[in-house]
Amino acid sequence: MFVKQILVRDRRAFAQFVDLTRRLYAGNPAWVQPLTREVRRKLDPSASAFYRYGTVQLLGLFNTEGKLLGRIAAIMNPLHKQLHGEAAGFFGLFECVNDPDAAQTLIAAVETILRRSECTCMIGPVNLSTNDESGFLLDGYDRPPTFMCNYCHPYYHELMGRCGLQKLIDTVSYETRHGHVFPEKYYRVIDRVAQDSHVTLQRFDRRRATEHALQIRQVYNESFRSIYGFVPISEGEAEELAEGLLSFADLDLIWLAYYDSQPVGFILGFPDINEVFMHMNGRIGLIGLVRLLLARWTIQGCRVAAFGTLPQYRSLGIEAALIRRVHERIDTRPYHRIEFSVVMENNVRMRRLLESIGFELTRRYRLYRKELSS
Repeated sequence: MFVKQILVRDRRAFAQFVDLTRRLYAGNPAWVQPLTREVRRKLDPSASAFYRYGTVQLLGLFNTEGKLLGRIAAIMNPLHKQLHGEAAGFFGLFECVNDPDAAQTLIAAVETILRRSECTCMIGPVNLSTNDESGFLLDGYDRPPTFMCNYCHPYYHELMGRCGLQKLIDTVSYETRHGHVFPEKYYRVIDRVAQDSHVTLQRFDRRRATEHALQIRQVYNESFRSIYGFVPISEGEAEELAEGLLSFADLDLIWLAYYDSQPVGFILGFPDINEVFMHMNGRIGLIGLVRLLLARWTIQGCRVAAFGTLPQYRSLGIEAALIRRVHERIDTRPYHRIEFSVVMENNVRMRRLLESIGFELTRRYRLYRKELSS
């Protein structure tokens, strides 16, 4: 086996890099193959906002016959060091055959790259930052992942242990389904918010997409600053998010909260487009395009990917009011489920809020860490 760097501009090698998942998960009804063009855009240094501050090296593991056995990315994110004071490097995009030697070769290759950059520890998987898909799925393998959530083979956890990685932290997903009754006690809180002349809730406005996206970014970066592993979203990444989501957004799932006209909270939800992508095998085509156009009437799930309120405004009931705006969608259109994902396992306050409303824990993901000797 040997490791080779993969360049996006090398079409043949990059196609192998992307198509590895198609081969590894062949026959798995829960697997959703990402759209090739979106993977290319995300990993293209000339197109992705992440590369304006971070660096990524894509690596492939081949056997002597030229067959790709595994892949991985070595990721440097200087914003993490600035915020958390540790020289951490990251790995992501990991996929591998069930072979400890193959996994160890891939992980060792990333370790070598990170040591050269004077990193003292390695964290992963993150694809490409902790604002993207992070962690290996730990339970919930029997159904497809929600859009922008990880899925993997269960044996990846054993491979990580063989490579000397240990649990860093778990993240969890919560879910509720059509027919769930919003607790009566929270209506009193929501009424109080509605009567507060200082507080305004506003639905995301497509005509003001950039402005609203940057306001969400502002609140997100301020409200999550104390969470371990958090890195801020850049303006470019916020604009990319707005552009990507608007093509299939349900604007009734995206709300902003203002206090005296200043943004202080938000909830960012979107339809689970994976329900459409799972039939495309990574390529849109004409049939896929028709499915996308009809998706807004057929998708049954939605995901809240980000939700936050500035600390000084959390006692006003704004969070409950925002959750209720999204919760209403399972009563007013044919969504069958709402998933909040992901929440850090040590974010006790958020978990208690979701559980008190009636959301149930449904999935868990695990981030790993390894100390790097000099």
